[in-house]
Amino acid sequence: MEYHLLTYSLLFLPAVLFLYNLTPVKFRWVLLLIVNFVFYWMISGKLIIYFLLASVITYLTGLALEHVAANSSLKGKALTKKKRPVLAIGILLNLSMLIIFKYLKLVGINLIAPVGISYYTLQTISYMTDVHRKTIPADHNPGRLILYLSFFPQVIEGPISRYSEVANDLYAGKNLEYKNITFGYQRILWGLFKKMIIADHLAPAVYKIFLHPEQYDGSSIAMGAILFTTQLYAEFSGCMDIIIGSGETLGITLPENFRQPFFAKNASDFWRRWHITLGTWLKDYIFYPISLAKPIKDVTKSAKKKGHLGFSKMFGPTVSLFFVWLTNGIWHGAGWTYLFYGMYYFVLIFFEMLTEPSFEKFYVKHNINSDGKILTVLRAIKLFFIVNIGEMFFRATSMKQGFSMFKQILFDFHISSLPETNFGIDNYDILLCMGGVMLLFIVDVIHEKGISIREKIAGYRLPLRWAIWYAMIFGIIIMGAYGAGYTVMDMIYAAY
Repeated sequence: MEYHLLTYSLLFLPAVLFLYNLTPVKFRWVLLLIVNFVFYWMISGKLIIYFLLASVITYLTGLALEHVAANSSLKGKALTKKKRPVLAIGILLNLSMLIIFKYLKLVGINLIAPVGISYYTLQTISYMTDVHRKTIPADHNPGRLILYLSFFPQVIEGPISRYSEVANDLYAGKNLEYKNITFGYQRILWGLFKKMIIADHLAPAVYKIFLHPEQYDGSSIAMGAILFTTQLYAEFSGCMDIIIGSGETLGITLPENFRQPFFAKNASDFWRRWHITLGTWLKDYIFYPISLAKPIKDVTKSAKKKGHLGFSKMFGPTVSLFFVWLTNGIWHGAGWTYLFYGMYYFVLIFFEMLTEPSFEKFYVKHNINSDGKILTVLRAIKLFFIVNIGEMFFRATSMKQGFSMFKQILFDFHISSLPETNFGIDNYDILLCMGGVMLLFIVDVIHEKGISIREKIAGYRLPLRWAIWYAMIFGIIIMGAYGAGYTVMDMIYAAY
């Protein structure tokens, strides 16, 4: 069962809320744990055994790390060094399952991966590492740990939460509240709108263009890249709305995964706003450990002693950044296009690190407002090209196809041919998507200004308030779920 199916929001989630409300507070975590197992069994079947194995490894690793610390006379760095093998074994055991299921296809072995393995594996690593760092204590209750790892709204495609953020709230069995339920369902509605009205209606056009790009000129391919970026944003952020809204109905606050990414100033800012939880995970568990590693510090100190101040300043962040984006590319899948995608952003962000200080000095010297309208527009145009080119390679079936499409955009671009191009969708779908994208843009502008639309609507009189939400409900039903020619599309990021 996927989140965007109406059976989830109209049957499954209400049933969970009903049973949750009937259950005594001290047993509500048990009910949620059962629901998690049922949900995971429905989407992954007997492959649930691998999730349970990962959970057991994580639980035992946490206890082992605590045991080593409690039974050692060592302190500080010496104790940390003694615990590292335990942490390494736990991480390697869980990573080995991810590698087996996702990357053996590179040598011709195709296995069906457990749903959500990319996401819950990162959560197991964060838990074990945080116990190792003493950020959190090891949990002696295996049920609470598994509850955190398996929470049904987020198990398919995140967001990637930390144990310290949600575990205790999941276990507490909070009472249901009217505001949480209504606000949660309002967010679910908005997510369904983005997924069903925008993303799913764009999917046939994106599929057709990327299936046979050689049949199109550069302008049509560029449009295909833009449509895919739009589809991906509407779908992934829409699914996050459904997931976070589902947690909200239960009083569980899941971490945000998007923050108006297309209002970013540059590529690095874009990734602080897009797939936020993956970015923060990579920062905390890849970037900082590498930048603080002894070999990196030794090289930095040596370069500084020799007077190479610029090199000493850039070496650590650059090496760390390289491994962050290498990991990002590999995490997304077993393919050269994903690796290229990671290295593409590494090069861009590295270039920004080198050049932005000079630009800032130039702005100050010439009394130029770096946040002025002209520069803001120019930055938006630059980011538009950066993101769409990156997503084109991300979506391409091979590096050869990606570079061929890029070449056609550069040397075979005829914008006059666009009106005659058959994108595989009719005028109704085009108008529907255009209207949906315009509404999405307006909402993002409002959110970028720090205004909560739900809070605003909550302040309206009851008739107007319900008119807005009924309009959204019937819009989704008429133009989405039961609209003419509508086809349910699988969630894109569930495959990663």
